[in-house]
Amino acid sequence: MRRAIPTVANAARQSAPRMGRASTKLSRTNPSRAPSSRQLHSSTQRFSAAIPAASYTTTHEQIQSPLDTPNFIDNQFVTSQATKWIDLHDPATNNLVTRVPQSTDEELKAAVDSAQKAFKTWRDTSLLHRQQIMFKYVALIRENWDRLAASITLEQGKTFADAKGDVLRGLQVAETACGITTQMTGEVLEVAKDMETRSYREPLGVVAAICPFSMFYFSF
Repeated sequence: MRRAIPTVANAARQSAPRMGRASTKLSRTNPSRAPSSRQLHSSTQRFSAAIPAASYTTTHEQIQSPLDTPNFIDNQFVTSQATKWIDLHDPATNNLVTRVPQSTDEELKAAVDSAQKAFKTWRDTSLLHRQQIMFKYVALIRENWDRLAASITLEQGKTFADAKGDVLRGLQVAETACGITTQMTGEVLEVAKDMETRSYREPLGVVAAICPFSMFYFSF
């Protein structure tokens, strides 16, 4: 029996179930900026982000007062109580960008417990509703294209143009995932005259992932 393991797309915000994860990097943004109404295009040459690139640090200039990265648990940023921190440097300049906590056992347990609570609802959510959440996730990537690229620029030492290309590739993966619903309905195979094999794809529970670079991670 084949089974699929789902996780929650955090970027779906209020539409997605509540879940937690430790050590999420927090971009330095100005949330008071009003989004632009210009049309979005799936091309880095023609794309105009909802928030202008000028609102974010798109170069490798030194940050005078780097902020510590909080954890993200139950849809809230939570200051870690960790006693050990990992310095994150801009590879292009070796300037300090932020400090990431070596989260405590209690914080890890809180993140897992939050995800377990979210799973109870997610398990009973229809496949088509999960697809709608992914559509919203794709829309959020488009709206925050420059914001994501600015974070990649600082944390990976890339140029801003190259970082926007990385976001585009992640966006393409998310768009492809929106069409996976037809491949997750299970199947019936007639393996003999009086016998058939049925396969089901069901959510099994909470999983964890360590993703390279700034990849977008999600699953139905």
